[in-house]
Amino acid sequence: MTGANAMESTTFGRADTGFNHLVVLANPAVDGFDHAIAAAYKQEVERLHQSVHVRDLYALGFDPVLRADERPTEPGWSPSPDVAAELELVRRCDIIVFVYPIWFGLPPAMLKGYVERVLGAGYSFRDLQVAAGQPPVAGKPLLSFSTSGASLPWLDEQGQVLSLKDIFDVYLWRGLGMSQADHVRIDSVVPGMNAAYAAEQLERVRAAAEKACANLASGRYREQAEAAVRRRAASEQDHAS
Repeated sequence: MTGANAMESTTFGRADTGFNHLVVLANPAVDGFDHAIAAAYKQEVERLHQSVHVRDLYALGFDPVLRADERPTEPGWSPSPDVAAELELVRRCDIIVFVYPIWFGLPPAMLKGYVERVLGAGYSFRDLQVAAGQPPVAGKPLLSFSTSGASLPWLDEQGQVLSLKDIFDVYLWRGLGMSQADHVRIDSVVPGMNAAYAAEQLERVRAAAEKACANLASGRYREQAEAAVRRRAASEQDHAS
């Protein structure tokens, strides 16, 4: 299995197509399945001659705590140096990919902090309410891979599947003005899980990566982004009238 340091790079790799994937990984266990997911996604994207950059938040020592002076409503707001560096990567990417485990029904606090400090940088609750569109991510697709030890039927019975979709995927997609939010859920991820099952799930990851690359290359994501911009403009016009 590829380790965190081996996956991490400082710049987007060179690619024939010019399309860039930003993978944000949030799991402290370097030998865990989430790292295997990130590695499989990276390998497939590179096989298809597109660029990928993996940000392993735990390996980087990313600080997920939003400070009072980082709130977007603070006078004279400006991003801290670590956030500015992450924002530059976000601006340069064409798709954002989250990889994380589900802990107590939610993403890890590390990923929530990344959303608050990076994706939400300078973006107030008023911007969210009107779906103004966060410039670094507006019009870009979000693809998530989540893992859980419990089975999907059990999680669904608890209401977790739809709840997470609403409070994380859909909320970010609509609130930040992204073009769409897709989610690949991988359940029953436990120590010593069946090798054939693990291989099957990694094949799903590769298939999702291949689809994302195809959508970028075909311009489908761009068409969806333009449609999203038109919908926002129409909504703003309706509110103004």
